[in-house]
Amino acid sequence: MDMHKGIISLACFLMVVFLFVYVCAAEEKGSGTEVYELGEVVVTAKQETVNLATTVTEVDLEDIQDRGAQTVAEALELLPAVDVQKGGKGQAFVSLRGFDQRDVKVLIDGVPALETYYGTVDLSMLPIEAVSKITVTKGASSVLYGANTMGGVVNIITKKAGDKPFTELTTSFGDYSTKNIILNHGAQIDNFNYWLTYGYRDSDGYKLSNDFDENNSHTGLGTEYNENGDKRDLSDYIKRTLHAKVGFEPDKNTRLYLSFDYHNNERGVPTEFSRYWAFSEWDQWHLNLAGEKKINDILTLKARAFYVDHEDTLEDVSWDASHTTATKWFETSSYDDYSTGGMLNVFFDLGKWSFLKLGTNYTKDNHKQQDYLDDDSWSVIMGWDSPGYTPEEEYEAETYTVALEDEINLTDWLSFVVGFSYDYFEPKKAYDQPVPDDIDTFNPQAGVVFDLTPDTSLHASVGKKTRFPKLIELYSDHAGGNPDLDPQEAIAYELGFSHDFSETIKGTVAYFYNDIDDLIERVRDPVSGDRVYVNVSEATIQGVEVAFDMNFSKSLQCHANYTYMSTEDDSNDDRELEGRPRHRINFDVRYRFPFGLSATVQASYTQRQYWEDSNDNWKKLPDYFLLNARLAQDMSKLFGIDSELFIQGTNLTDLDYYEMNGPEPGLNFLAGFTVRYQ
Repeated sequence: MDMHKGIISLACFLMVVFLFVYVCAAEEKGSGTEVYELGEVVVTAKQETVNLATTVTEVDLEDIQDRGAQTVAEALELLPAVDVQKGGKGQAFVSLRGFDQRDVKVLIDGVPALETYYGTVDLSMLPIEAVSKITVTKGASSVLYGANTMGGVVNIITKKAGDKPFTELTTSFGDYSTKNIILNHGAQIDNFNYWLTYGYRDSDGYKLSNDFDENNSHTGLGTEYNENGDKRDLSDYIKRTLHAKVGFEPDKNTRLYLSFDYHNNERGVPTEFSRYWAFSEWDQWHLNLAGEKKINDILTLKARAFYVDHEDTLEDVSWDASHTTATKWFETSSYDDYSTGGMLNVFFDLGKWSFLKLGTNYTKDNHKQQDYLDDDSWSVIMGWDSPGYTPEEEYEAETYTVALEDEINLTDWLSFVVGFSYDYFEPKKAYDQPVPDDIDTFNPQAGVVFDLTPDTSLHASVGKKTRFPKLIELYSDHAGGNPDLDPQEAIAYELGFSHDFSETIKGTVAYFYNDIDDLIERVRDPVSGDRVYVNVSEATIQGVEVAFDMNFSKSLQCHANYTYMSTEDDSNDDRELEGRPRHRINFDVRYRFPFGLSATVQASYTQRQYWEDSNDNWKKLPDYFLLNARLAQDMSKLFGIDSELFIQGTNLTDLDYYEMNGPEPGLNFLAGFTVRYQ
């Protein structure tokens, strides 16, 4: 805690210093915040062919604010072919077109953001305050992203100071003592610019629906979730965030940035399988050095080096008198992870005909874990371990990528992108197990964009994608690790169409088909009865996503999308893959009144998905319809102060529903205000 207090004190001190510099600086004209473009691996704003040949969706700052998103997970919830659900430890995971998060590469400013053991990151632990936009790439994403992009890429891009000093304070309050305080500040001083964000979020938890029945046979008392209603057990949290960025741009051809992200969180783990756990520590920080140099009109270099550190401690809190459980797995379980690496990209702009890109990526993932067992721990009761600390386990692997990509513009209406990556996975440490063999793969891909008219475009792409096994899948004794796993491979096909019906109405349609070999799934071993990771022989995921953006006027906007998805597990009697909705419809309607009031309504309908419970029963999850809304009054329209008051509610109908992690939140409110000075 002393380290945490020191970091908080340092953040406050730096904020005061920078505010003093800001006040003393001369007034400037311009914007107060910008997108940190150097955080992008492939710059979507430039409309490169590699982005046009597949589906790229963006959530910008306006979307984040209008929807009232509090975390990265919430910001992604209304996108086509995107589904956000919770895992066994209450984590918020994202799936893209039916690929779960282990198949999706999640980045913060181009740097992998993950817990190395699971190969994922809990998106509910990443608050939204420092984020300027989120780019979601599905299908045959650019080979410059490196390995493990089978399901796509989510790049979380942070804010950057504009050419005008900017300061913003937001505070809000909600159910169960929920309170949030967020401070943003940034400015430019000559060739330097800086950005600071500090966020504090605290809540006793979230409310379940008033219609929740404690006798419900799926989620009530006596079930694996053992809920009795009102506030969901162990849904409390404290989240502290510090983001700092310093940039140096001596001229228009040179950029160098150093950024730092720190997340210090604590939270409970909503009940599952009669476990009562809480993260007493969940710390993750990223250090990212990125630079770009345009040598001449043809040659540009871009490089990045990073270090990501993750530590968490999971405690069994079932000693509470209100909780009853048969046995503990452990008293505490601690993870200590880090990732380090870098990437170098070389761009050759050969004019109209060719834009050639070379890329190299290197990442080292290291994981250490250690449990503390007491007399009530399951392993001690079984006689496998004695009380005290277990031996520290360490696992490590390195991943290399060399990639080549070329965009070829034959005419003003016809362009191609071709590329390949050579990916190499090298396990290094396996604790007390033999180190598995190295794995290498060759992944080619191609795409075409055909502009039929200035308002109509067709695109098609095909690519081979590989996902290497995660450390837990290779080594975990508890989860059923299998060091003989092969990497997952998929051939991703996409055919898309976009059309501008008018200046205000735009529509897109995309058909996708993924042929997956050696899908890694956790299944019940018929001999031992334990769950183990195995390579499923083959699976397919196919579907259609449709999206419309309708900006009827400056006052009225409407966004709508629909996703149809069909999945088959060919090794299990063509059964559908778990937790993949067949139909999903999203609406987002926004209206701005002349007197400064903004009203936003979001609606979502999810239909037909299945899951396998702890007793191996294959169950259909209930269909559900959710309605959220937000009202925000711009006070500058009334009093001339750049500020706003807002109130927002989620699940306005107070629907009682559940997904694979049990009962979901009922009706919950949040109200607050924002003040800006620029």
